[in-house]
Amino acid sequence: MSIRKAAIRGLAIAAVGSLALTACSDDSGNGDGGSGGDGGTVTLNMQWWGNDDRAARYEAAIDAFEAANPDIKVNTGFAAWPDYWTARNTEAAGGALPDVLQMDTSYLRQYAGTGQLADLTEYVGNGLDLSGFEESLVESGKVDGGLYAVATGTNTLALFYNPDLLAELGVEMPEDIGSWDEYTALYAEIAEAGADRDPAVYASADHTGTFWLFLQWLIQQDIDPFTEDGGLNFTKDDMAAWLETTAEVREAGDAFPIERVVQLEPVTPFSAVETATEFHWDNFLASYVGESGVETLELMPLPSGPDGAKHQFFKPTMQLAVGANSDHPEEAAKLIDFLVNSPEAGEIFGTNLGVPSTQAQRDALTLEEGSVDAKVMAYEAMVAEQGHVSEVAPLPIEGFGSIEEEYRTLHQEFAYGEMSVQDFVDRWFAEAEIHLGG
Repeated sequence: MSIRKAAIRGLAIAAVGSLALTACSDDSGNGDGGSGGDGGTVTLNMQWWGNDDRAARYEAAIDAFEAANPDIKVNTGFAAWPDYWTARNTEAAGGALPDVLQMDTSYLRQYAGTGQLADLTEYVGNGLDLSGFEESLVESGKVDGGLYAVATGTNTLALFYNPDLLAELGVEMPEDIGSWDEYTALYAEIAEAGADRDPAVYASADHTGTFWLFLQWLIQQDIDPFTEDGGLNFTKDDMAAWLETTAEVREAGDAFPIERVVQLEPVTPFSAVETATEFHWDNFLASYVGESGVETLELMPLPSGPDGAKHQFFKPTMQLAVGANSDHPEEAAKLIDFLVNSPEAGEIFGTNLGVPSTQAQRDALTLEEGSVDAKVMAYEAMVAEQGHVSEVAPLPIEGFGSIEEEYRTLHQEFAYGEMSVQDFVDRWFAEAEIHLGG
C-alpha cells in the first residue's frame, strides 16, 4: 500500500546533514547529565552534528539560555554527520545518550522504537510550548503516539550554484532546469570550460550518490519510496535507472573526481570552489557561504520530472530529542523550548537549522537584502507559491538511517569505477533487506 497523501500546506517539514568535527567543551561526558555539584546546579550534556559555524551559533544560544537559567549548565560537543551517529549508536548500546541530542527523521524511529528517547508529551504546555508550530511539524516528531522529537525548522532540496564562477567560465546558468538530462548536460559544458584552471573546475560530483535525491527522483516518477508497513516500494530496476542517468558523465570523466572528494573532506567540492553547482538542503547556504567565502551563491529548484513538475517536499531539518536515560528530562525539555521558541535563539541561528518552526523566531530574523537568511526564506516561499512543493516527505521508516548510510558508502566505492551498476544495486538491496528486517 503506497503512502502518497495530499499535498502539504504552508511550511511543513526539514532535514539532515553536515560537516566538521571537534568538540566544543572540555566536558564530553554522555548520558547521565548529573549534578554539577555547584549549589544544586543541574548539568546537561548536549550533542549535535554540524560544522564550526553551527557550533558557534549553538554556543551563543546556550550562553543565552544559561544566563536566563543560572541553575542549569550545559556541556556541549559536535561532530560530522557520520561520526555523530557512530558515537550515538555506541552510547545507545550502553544506555548513555546525551541529555539533549540533535535528532533526524532518518533515525527517529530507530531510537524511539527501541526506548532510547524520552517521551516529551508530559512537558508539552508544561515547559515545552509547541503552540506556535504547524501541526505537521509536531506530528513529524511522533512515533506510535508519543512525542520523541521537536523540529527546529523546515527545509527542502535545492540546486546551489556559484554565479561568479560560472561567469568566469563563460557558462550561463539556465533560469530553470527542465529535466535531469538538461542538468547532466551541464557536466560536460562546465568540465570543458574549467579544464585549464588549477585546480580544474567541474559542474559537480556525481549527484546520484545522494540517497535523498534518489527518493526525490522516485517521487517525480510517481513512485512512493516506501510502504506503510516499512518496506521498499521501488525495485532494483528503479535504482539502476537512477544510476544510469549519469552513466555518460562517468564514462566521459566529467564528474568531480572521487579521489579529490575524499581529499577535501569534510569540506565539499562546492565549498572549495572547485565545482560550480551542488545539490543539498536549502539551509546549507550558510555553511557554503562561510566555508567558501563566496557571498553571491544562489539556489534554485531541482530539475523537473517527466511531467514537467518539480514534485518537491518540505521536511523537518534537525529535531531535538532527550535521552531516555537523562536524570533531568524537565530541564532538558526547557532547553529545547528555549532553542525552538526564543526570539533570541532564532536571531542567533537564522536559517542554519532550517526556516524556524515558530513565527516568533521567523520574525526575529534580520532579513537584509542578499543575506543568507533572506535568500533561504525567499527560496522556500517561492517554491511553495509556485507549486514546486506539492508532495509529502517520504515516510521515515525504521532502519532508514542505516540504508541511507549503506547507499552513501557503497556509492563512494562505485565512484572509483570498479563496480557495475548491477553490482551496486544487488549489494545495496542485500544490505537493505538485513537493515529492514526482511
